[in-house]
This record gives sequence, structure tokens and C-alpha cells, in this order.
Amino acid sequence: MAEKLNYQQMASDIVKLVGGTENIQSVSHCMTRLRFILKSEDKADTAAIKKMPGVLGVVSAGGQYMVVLGKNLPPIFEAVQKQFNLTEGQNTDENLDKDLVAEKKPLTVKSAALAVLGYVSASVTPMITGLVAGGMLKVLLLIITLIDAGFADTSTYTLLSGVADACFYFMPIFVAYGAAKKLGGTPIYAMICAASLLHGNYTSLVAAGEPVTLLGLPVRLMSYSSSLLPALLITLCAFYMEKFFNKIVPGIFKSLLVGLGTITVTMIFGFVVLAPLGGYLGNYLAVVFGFLGGTVGPIAVGVLAACLPWLVMTGMHMALVPFMTQALTNPGYDAVFRPAFILHNMAEGGACIGVALRAKTAELRSEALGIAFGCIVAGVTEPAIYGINLPRKSPMIGVMAGGAAGGVVAGLLGARVFVMGYSTILALPIFQETIVAAAIAVVVAIVVAALVTFILNPEKETANQ
Repeated sequence: MAEKLNYQQMASDIVKLVGGTENIQSVSHCMTRLRFILKSEDKADTAAIKKMPGVLGVVSAGGQYMVVLGKNLPPIFEAVQKQFNLTEGQNTDENLDKDLVAEKKPLTVKSAALAVLGYVSASVTPMITGLVAGGMLKVLLLIITLIDAGFADTSTYTLLSGVADACFYFMPIFVAYGAAKKLGGTPIYAMICAASLLHGNYTSLVAAGEPVTLLGLPVRLMSYSSSLLPALLITLCAFYMEKFFNKIVPGIFKSLLVGLGTITVTMIFGFVVLAPLGGYLGNYLAVVFGFLGGTVGPIAVGVLAACLPWLVMTGMHMALVPFMTQALTNPGYDAVFRPAFILHNMAEGGACIGVALRAKTAELRSEALGIAFGCIVAGVTEPAIYGINLPRKSPMIGVMAGGAAGGVVAGLLGARVFVMGYSTILALPIFQETIVAAAIAVVVAIVVAALVTFILNPEKETANQ
């Protein structure tokens, strides 16, 4: 019988073992991981953290130090916040310049790419749960309208659909918040700048279609609702503008002039250069997504689903979320990323089923089936990866085979996600008219993963487990 975990003590021990509060720049979380940004990862005692009961693993990637906690995450994260006053994304602004200088490394193509991915991923992460919530509400409304067509004409539908669309429509504001927290800037400045792209003064000019100038400079009129890249560029500009004005404005006038200078200069650049540039980049990405979905889609989905267990273990799967979000905005569907995420989770569950079928003890069989249920129905894979599949090695081959097979089938049948949802079988309605194709791919991923794992017989490898 597993001992009952003391979450308050675990929170205290984890913070101490990562180097204490003085070594923590910020702390956040996803569904299963406590994510730290540390001033120095060398001060963290990774070996000791891994030995703690309830800890499934430790991953360092993309500038984040992640403690994998699975279902134990929510109470531990809450305990960390209460005990140490470490809120999500909190940074120490006064030491920002010093910390950046201390950790400065030679610029290479790899380091630059990792920095960009880390910035984009951290910017999007805070709004993921909101996107999922809105997407699932849209699915619920769709189901109700299928049962009662007249529901779409009611005020109830109108109001609730507005709630469902809000996170997507105001995406630039939420992206700006996450980006500012990642950079260590003042979020409200970036959010004001992003919100100005959605303000009626600007959108009315877009609707009118007449030529517009700002200080004599031409403004390219585009719609930025549900956009991602413009907010990322504008927030980056706001961060450096804030630093600049903090340096040149005397202390007595900072509270009056720093914010004024930051939002004004940022949005002169924003309206004239940055927002249009982000819009164009988004359109080019849409062309790439359309190419992938229309040509090499089956191969792309299969390869990504097969690689995802290793991306999840390194934490780099979060770097794909921005592309998923951008695809849902333009071209309006995701034929690669979310399908691969869902099929990977199904394959993890299928591999656990294969382990259960070969299990020599009732305890292991029960554990494997319970974790398989968590993968398939709840969409949580870390317990499967670290607790069942990775220690036995060969089930990971089953996971990759199942993900690849399901991905190829999904691509060939044209499965596409149209709204954001979580990676669980309960989210199949997000595929809308391609739901049958997605369901077939899910079955293929589970069956192939279970069958390959069963044939490879992982119990031969771990007779003592």
C-alpha cells in the first residue's frame, strides 16, 4: 500500500532541493509538471529530488527545470505558492539585468533557436487551459445544436458562444501577458499594446478600408483578433522600451513617464512595422501548415506521434503548442499537431494495456490498466512513461509503433482538429466532421501499441519489478 504523501512537506523539500527561494526566478506548472526557472541549475540536487516519493522524474529543457509530479501536481503547486509566496511567472525585476549578464552564453544557431522556442512556448503556456476550456465549450454548444437546431438562434447560445470564443478572439492580450512574464517586463504595458490592436478605434479603420497613417507613416490595416505572432513581437519591443526608459528617466518621474514612453513608442513601431510583420509571418506559416496537411500529412502526423514520448520526456513538446494555436487561427484547422498529441496519448495507454496483458501479478495488472485509463480518458501520460513504459524499455517501441500507425491512418483519412481541446478520447468532437477518421486512428494507435508491447513481452526484461 502506497504511503500517503505530505504535500506541504514535499513542497518544502522540493524548493529546498532546487536551491531555495533565492535560486528561483519563477515557478509555473502545466498539467503534470512543476516548472522552475532557476538562476543556476547547478545548485539543484536532481538525484535527491528523483528519489522523493511521489516524484516521477526530473527534466531540464528549454531553460526550465521541471519536476514531474503527475496527479500530485495541483496540491504541491498550491503548497509552494502558499509557503513561499512564489506566484506563477514571478520574476525579480531589480536583478533582471544582472541575471541576464551572469547567464549570458555565446550566441549560436542552436542557442538562438532554443531561446526563440523557449520565449514562444512560455508566452503561450499560461493561456492553454483557457483555450482548451473555450474549445470544449464550443464542442458542447455544437453537440446541443445537433440535437436541437433551434438552439443556435437563442440568446443563450449567443452569450455562451461569446464566452467560448473570448480566449481565441482576445488571444493577443493573453499572449502578451505570458510573453511579458517570460521576459520579466511589466505585463500591463504589453497587454495594453496588444489590446490596442483589438480596440474599436483600430478595427473601425480596418472595416472602413481607407488609407491610414501614423505620424505620417503608412499603417497596414489587418485584423489581429486570434493572432499570435504580432503580440510576441510587440511584447518584445515593449520589454526593451521599458528598460530603455527606466535607464533614461530620473527616478522621481519614472512612475509618470516610463509607462507613457513604453506604450507610445511600442505601438508606433507596432502599428507601422511589428504587427503587420507578425501578420505576414502568420500567413506564411499557414501556407506551410496547408502544405504539410495536403501533401506529407500522413507521414508528418505519424513521425510526430512516434517522436512525442521523447519530446514529452524532455519537455520540448510544449514548443509545438504555438504552432498548434497558429494553425487553428490560420488556416483554421490543425491536421498535424493536435492529432499527433492525441494519438501519442492513445498509444501510451495501449502500451500499458499490453503490459497489463503480460503482467504476472494482479497488482501490476491493476496499476497498468489504471494508468492506461488515465492516458486514454484523462490525457495524462507521465505516469505511463515514467512508471510503466520507460522502465520496461520495449513498451516504448510499442508506443512509437502505435503513434506512427495511428498518425498515418489519421493523415490518410483526413482527420483535422477545428477547435482547441485536450489530448483525450473525450475530446474527439473537436474533429467535428472528421470525427470518424479520428476515431479509427485512435483505435489503430491503441491496438497496435498494445499488440507490439504484448509481442515484445516486457515482463521478461523486468522480472523483479
